[in-house]
Amino acid sequence: MKDWVNKVAVVTDCGDDIGITIIEQLAKAGMIVIGFNKDENVLEGVTEKFKSLIANKISGKIVLCRCDITKISQLESAFEKILGAYEGVDVLVNNAYCNTDCLVNTGSVEDFRQIIDVNIYAVVAFIRLVAANMIEKKKRGHIININDLCSYQLPAETRKSVFIAAKAAITSVNEILRHEFRYLKANIKVTNIACGNIESSTEAAQDQPKLKIRDVAKLVKLILNTPEELQVHEVLIDSVAE
Repeated sequence: MKDWVNKVAVVTDCGDDIGITIIEQLAKAGMIVIGFNKDENVLEGVTEKFKSLIANKISGKIVLCRCDITKISQLESAFEKILGAYEGVDVLVNNAYCNTDCLVNTGSVEDFRQIIDVNIYAVVAFIRLVAANMIEKKKRGHIININDLCSYQLPAETRKSVFIAAKAAITSVNEILRHEFRYLKANIKVTNIACGNIESSTEAAQDQPKLKIRDVAKLVKLILNTPEELQVHEVLIDSVAE
């Protein structure tokens, strides 16, 4: 990870266990990590969680930013502040998601819109901002999309049809971006990480094992640590029990 020391990473939705752990791993590796969340109370809780980590004098830096990524004005404002402070973003980890139950033919239109806004619109909007800066400055960059295995393997029964469609769209966007960046001769990698069921720190222990949060975060770090000439297109991961 020495090539990324003092480089800037943004993790959208720093409020869930995966986002928090990814931020922790990247900050320990010496990166300046900026976490986004729209809820001030969530940011205060995350700040408390990171206090002991920061007190241990991590080699990197953690910055938390209040931003509703579905509001383009807030997204652009946050990015402008990052440009002013650090001249851009080197790594973008799209971790934010909305998986509300919603069927295509009978689901609430408002739920439909929220799922699309968080899982597609916000992801693409931020990628455009970050990629434009990387291309303009001829910077090395990496975009990692935390996705879901449902975008590859349609469950036999589910009430999350719109969420699945949105995640499948990002799977396609990831591959499209790879070809676009190659055509533009941009030094930007894109990686799609599709995860199966992931453990939660708040749920009771279950007999059936799930993916460990820390393992997902370590995978992000491992992908960033690959040689510059090597690109990991996509990774599908699940527990051995699945």
